[in-house]
Amino acid sequence: MSQTDRYREHLSTLDDYLSRALERAGKQGLELDGALFHAGRASSYYADDQEIPFVASPHFRRWAPMPGAEHLLLARPGKKPIVVRVQPKDYWYDSSPPPPSYWESEVELKEATTFSEACQIARHAAGNFDRLAYVGSSPEAATEAGFPAERIDPPTLLAPLDWYRAYKTAHEVDLLRRACALAARGHLAARDAFEAGASEREIHRAYLGGCDHLGCDLPFGSIAALDSKAAILHYQQKRGAGETPGDLLLMDAGAVYEGYAADLTRTWVRPRVDPIFRALLLGVDVLEQELVAMVSPGRPYLEIHLAAHQAVAKLLAETGILKVSAEEALNAGVTGTFLPHGVGHMLGIQVHDIGGRMAGPEGGEVPAPAEHPYLRCTRIVEPGMVLTIEPGIYFIPMLLEPLRAGNNAAMIDWPLVDKLSIYGGIRIEDDVLCTPDGAEDLSRELLPGPK
Repeated sequence: MSQTDRYREHLSTLDDYLSRALERAGKQGLELDGALFHAGRASSYYADDQEIPFVASPHFRRWAPMPGAEHLLLARPGKKPIVVRVQPKDYWYDSSPPPPSYWESEVELKEATTFSEACQIARHAAGNFDRLAYVGSSPEAATEAGFPAERIDPPTLLAPLDWYRAYKTAHEVDLLRRACALAARGHLAARDAFEAGASEREIHRAYLGGCDHLGCDLPFGSIAALDSKAAILHYQQKRGAGETPGDLLLMDAGAVYEGYAADLTRTWVRPRVDPIFRALLLGVDVLEQELVAMVSPGRPYLEIHLAAHQAVAKLLAETGILKVSAEEALNAGVTGTFLPHGVGHMLGIQVHDIGGRMAGPEGGEVPAPAEHPYLRCTRIVEPGMVLTIEPGIYFIPMLLEPLRAGNNAAMIDWPLVDKLSIYGGIRIEDDVLCTPDGAEDLSRELLPGPK
């Protein structure tokens, strides 16, 4: 199937999702014929004229993979989408139109030079503008276009649209595969730089070169953590060449293809790393693949998270970090010190894709358990969902200190923990598609695990 054919089917599915969302909104008193999706409005930093790197709003991007601000997309069930591309007349920035793409034949593409002109075109095409909702990131733009408050991002419409974002079409899966391929190339370049003795900054630059991204292209700030910095879950700095090359690299970084994000993590070590830590690393890699295999239709994502804690307890016991049984440590909640984050999240247009805790298309929330507050997904896994699986084991001082001082201190071999803490931590992450037959790992074949 060609990319155009997949996109055509994708639009048909989105048309169905929009129809369902409009029906649900109507039952709650908001009668609408369609939605006007807005790419969003560029903005500048506070008290500055420097523009913030622009990212189009996710609902617009799902319909049209078109970069740039202010574009509009008019979507009404059963009708061909109308895309109004805004190409300003400008000599400060490059405003030339992008080259023709596979998707343009499947929409009615119109051109405008200003947002105001785009609104006029959309208003004329819609006929009854009063039965449209604005969906986008700029309430100011919506007001400027003439939308009343009750039709600007109405929750009764957004809730089902957010819910259906979890189900990826074949077109979306194809884009996610391409993003994974880019990210994998970046990770392999980062690994090679690490093995050559590079600093965190040099590793980051190698990653960008490997996936052919600029820094502003990344879906999130890459994590290139050497040694103890791997204990900082969202380590944001990049140390320079003055730093001693590390014995461990934790690289958590992604890539984007036509608005869809990959999110991969690998932990690499030098041959001289402590044998017990190497055993931990290889154990986390094995348990990660076991958790990936659990991604199957009908399984609560929480089960995968709880299985991760069971496996971490077993691994801590096998390596001697625990002085008690895995079961005893698990029941005491000790594993939360070594794995304090959720085992993964939904993935798609956004890295932490929306809807992970939604109760249903009407909205509502299924909260994470009190003992696992950072779990980002509490839904039942279903075909079409793409999720990350990212277990880890960390030696985080601010979490270890209360454990060392608390009632469960005797459960831990503290001299061994102190010995291993210089390495910071381990995380392995892959991007996984749930199919009717089970899990399909989108990244493992592209990016092998540690050895």
